[in-house]
Amino acid sequence: MKANLLVLAGAATVLASACTFTPKQQAEGKFDYTELAVEGSIQPAPNKQLPEPTNRYTVPDAERSGPIGTAVPILAPKLVWPVADGSRVEEAEDQVRIYFDELDGMSDIEQYVWQGALQALRMRNIGVTEQVNRQSIQTDWVVETFVYGEDEEEVSIRRRFRFDFATAEHGRTTAVNSSVIERQLTAEDTVEIDNSYLDFRDRDAATTALNMVISEIAITQQTGVADVDDEGAVLVDMGFDEDGYASFIMGASFSYTWALMRDVLPEVGFKVDDYNREIGRFYVTYELEESFWGGRSDGKLELPEGAYEVKVTGDAKRTSITLFRDREALSADEVMQIFAPFAAEIRTQSGV
Repeated sequence: MKANLLVLAGAATVLASACTFTPKQQAEGKFDYTELAVEGSIQPAPNKQLPEPTNRYTVPDAERSGPIGTAVPILAPKLVWPVADGSRVEEAEDQVRIYFDELDGMSDIEQYVWQGALQALRMRNIGVTEQVNRQSIQTDWVVETFVYGEDEEEVSIRRRFRFDFATAEHGRTTAVNSSVIERQLTAEDTVEIDNSYLDFRDRDAATTALNMVISEIAITQQTGVADVDDEGAVLVDMGFDEDGYASFIMGASFSYTWALMRDVLPEVGFKVDDYNREIGRFYVTYELEESFWGGRSDGKLELPEGAYEVKVTGDAKRTSITLFRDREALSADEVMQIFAPFAAEIRTQSGV
């Protein structure tokens, strides 16, 4: 008889626990505070008087718009991680947003961040359905699956995201905001999910999407690229080196540019005879090969054949490339003449 009572007690406990399943995002316990009301006015004791009324200790009415009680998700939300150089999050931020400040060596932070976002989506095969240049991007559907409920039913959510870009008037700071603009839920009919929890997961998903962009920009920074063009390749322009010679100017570090030149120079027709990284020099020969019909081919640059010296100098953000022939730097006119094919090969080799 005693054993039977123990079995019945155990069964009752199991049934009680089954009936009181609490989702992991919901707090357990009592929520009496949700039913509290302001008490009436204080009445004085017999033969006593209340002091003159004052509003000094009046508690103002709370502006309540969010969930309360069991509707409040207690899971820790995902955070925006400012892992890229120059990125930051405002302390009182109530949106999924990050700020990027211009770093030394950058010429266009807005373009840099914009291309970083597009690159992040390309690398993860996330389609773009609509974009306004440097202002907004809307993505194709992205799927998330998770298990929910006591029976761990599988739930699938399809979302479309929107990234909004805003650059300050001074042009040195660009903000990126991430949000979910559309959601489709697929689950068994027996699964009931509170809307506040779905909104909570949407914000987490928007945070994950923004962190993806931040991480991609950080990766680009680690390669040494400081400026990119509209195609996502390293920015290259004409300018002058530290000695005043006409040069190719790249928005990238010395290390990145040096490694890139080892691929670029042969492609434009230079044969690399020797190099010295310590002093930033390539010693090359430009020689047009004879074609089958007796003409000249292979060289992409309008330059005389012969020996050349390529000087590469720079720092962590910007590098110059200067060409010398017979120990004399090429003139600005000569650099301008070969700029298009030389820069095109740099862009081809440097697509980030």
